[in-house]
Amino acid sequence: MLMLPVLIFAACSTQLSQATGMHLKGAAARSKSALGSSAGGGESADYFNPIFSAPQLTPKQFLLISSSAEQKVVYTELKNFKSTTGRTFALVDSGLTDPRGIALDRDRGALYVADKGAKSIFRYHVYVDDSHSGLALTTDGVQLSIMQKADVEWLHVDVNGDVFYSDETSKTINRIPVHTIEMLSKGEFGAGDLSLISEQQMVASNSSVSDNIHSREVYAIYEGATNPHVSTPAGVVSDGARLYWVNAVDGKKVGTVAEGFVDPHLPKQEKGGKVAAAFPSVSLSNETDTASSIAKSNKLIFFASAERGTGKVSSLTSTGQVFDIATGLSQPKGLAWDGDQTLYVADEAASAVYSLPVGRLMENAPLTRSAVLNGAFGLALFSEFDKAWTMRITDK
Repeated sequence: MLMLPVLIFAACSTQLSQATGMHLKGAAARSKSALGSSAGGGESADYFNPIFSAPQLTPKQFLLISSSAEQKVVYTELKNFKSTTGRTFALVDSGLTDPRGIALDRDRGALYVADKGAKSIFRYHVYVDDSHSGLALTTDGVQLSIMQKADVEWLHVDVNGDVFYSDETSKTINRIPVHTIEMLSKGEFGAGDLSLISEQQMVASNSSVSDNIHSREVYAIYEGATNPHVSTPAGVVSDGARLYWVNAVDGKKVGTVAEGFVDPHLPKQEKGGKVAAAFPSVSLSNETDTASSIAKSNKLIFFASAERGTGKVSSLTSTGQVFDIATGLSQPKGLAWDGDQTLYVADEAASAVYSLPVGRLMENAPLTRSAVLNGAFGLALFSEFDKAWTMRITDK
């Protein structure tokens, strides 16, 4: 790994506070790391005491967090990268078995939850409630299943509204078109009626998703049985055109981070040339054997990994350089980029969410504790600049 203390990419946005440390749940002390232990009296796994020394410099924003341990999804309002109250509030606290990754469609207000225990992906609609003195989040109370019988832990929704998820058992990276989701929401058919079209089938017919998209089909566009850069896929992210994923197994062999396309096509075959056996993909980094989650900014790719009890978050540049931007974590899971110069990471073992500045590329960036939640796992952000912010339940 390239060791370079500081590489300037953009103007630095300095975090407004340093990390106060990992949170220790009650009397069950967790092993201390480089982050130390939590500070402040009267704190627990449910809340901490945030201290603010500056007026609000960040936009109105909510942080959404899932917890497998608590079987729910919660939220907290942020101010200067930290929870305004030090507490979280329930958004979805029933109907979930083992919620892991979450993704928010910030244009349509759709929250997607990967429920590993139910082997399903559920959709909810999230709204900002400004009817009282402060701001809160609520849902319309409708749980829509958009996928069943899937060993799903990580998922992503892109700018087009398509949902991507990885399946640990089938070792596939799959795309659910937004058109299919709309048909499901109208009750034209159910998740149990969906068919999965494999990469092998599409390659054999020399077709892509856009060539034969049908309302009742989900597409395994990259799969371990066919593609050389898929082993056991974990986190996925898309910019609307390209698709990126991390592998939880054999990353040094097949790629810790790999890149493909949301609508891949086979390369044109030259006369007498060999027919491609898989859709085009490429390994971007072979830094670690295992990785869990991934996020992308305008210039960088971020991925989380943990080996031998030590976790970290790394950044990957367009030239393939890797920098460890956050170390001393225990079990880093979900990542969320705020669209500007801040990244959030959930540490499941520490039961905390931290933020760190990514406006400039540096190793061991300062961590700020943003929220606490027992078993924090998946993350999503919802900002006043998002199109869905102004939607209300009464608009339905």
